[in-house]
Amino acid sequence: MQTELFKQEEEDTPILNVSDVTREIRKTLEYKFSQIWIRGEISNLRSHSSGHFYFILKDSKSQLKAVLFRGDAMGLSYMPKEGDECLVFGDITVYEARGDYQIRVKHLMQDGMGSLRAKFEKLKNSLMEEGLFDESRKKALPSLPHKIGVVTSLTGAALQDFLSILKRREWGGSLFLFNSSVQGREAPTALHKAIQKAMTWDIQLLVITRGGGSLEDLWAFNDENLVRLLAGCNIPTISAIGHQTDFVLTDFVADLRAETPSGAAEWISSAFLAHRESVDEITNRFLKAPKYFFSQKIDRLDFLKIRLESSSPISQIERQHQYLDEVENRLKTYFRHRKERMVDKLQSLDHRLTNCSLQSTLKKGYTYLKNEEGKILSKASSLQNKAKIIAHFKDGIRNLRVED
Repeated sequence: MQTELFKQEEEDTPILNVSDVTREIRKTLEYKFSQIWIRGEISNLRSHSSGHFYFILKDSKSQLKAVLFRGDAMGLSYMPKEGDECLVFGDITVYEARGDYQIRVKHLMQDGMGSLRAKFEKLKNSLMEEGLFDESRKKALPSLPHKIGVVTSLTGAALQDFLSILKRREWGGSLFLFNSSVQGREAPTALHKAIQKAMTWDIQLLVITRGGGSLEDLWAFNDENLVRLLAGCNIPTISAIGHQTDFVLTDFVADLRAETPSGAAEWISSAFLAHRESVDEITNRFLKAPKYFFSQKIDRLDFLKIRLESSSPISQIERQHQYLDEVENRLKTYFRHRKERMVDKLQSLDHRLTNCSLQSTLKKGYTYLKNEEGKILSKASSLQNKAKIIAHFKDGIRNLRVED
């Protein structure tokens, strides 16, 4: 019975190697724990010569390995320190070479915003339970908007970034600007009025945007009345507030969240570019001979297949950076130990040579004799009566005469 069961399991159950299992675990963790915030204390902080930081994020019960790569660290205004309480933003992944799961840190800040963040989470959860963030209530964005309203500060850098990308990509639509303060006590009211005004205009898409800043700087976009206004807005909306790691409540209620003002402009212009490219492509199809049509389609499919099969090159490069750091540390340790062993061996040889030296032998109570010509005398028969000989001791020499 057991033999039959074993045969059945052997035939039906796939046998995986360690790399396959580790890779699948990494994919599962990266899918489920992407772009998360974690609070903890920094411990065992190591700054590598490559510019990467390695540390452990811990609380009273658990710990989690963390890696902050040089590219992400360069964009931080705060550098991690041993023992700091901090908030970490990033993705959970697996360093496959060791099978360790860790957080790949993209943003890090000191945990000094506890009360504001608690208020943010409380309001977010309340509005979420109310259903304001449900995907089912969000409006579909127009595929090719050509009349767009922008609510922002006319003097802010965010607007200039937004306009620069639209201009560079030769976007051909109309833009309507609604000026508003985006920071400070009066900002929620000003934003509320600007959005209400925009809702009366004939526009197809409304973008609410501003540049990055601290939690307090962006707090106007967490105003409950503003969020409810956007929820009931009759125009499809995009929230493009701050940087990639900045989250405000308008991001959750808007029909689309763009990571940055530039990201919103890229999304808008990408649809325009895609449409223009599509028109050009259709024109070319009709101009080209039919015999090339299917050949082009096959080449296009092959190209798309290659792109799909190429998975996250940046993540692969970062994992190789971590692997090289580990190899460098191993080599340093190896050569340090090798040097220590060579020093010990040389000291041992020096000690042995010293013990075997003539001076060391004399110190043990031995002596040796030489005749007047300096020849060492090793036999009694070589001594002649009345001959002068020289005796060598540990503390000097003495002249002696042979008496028979």
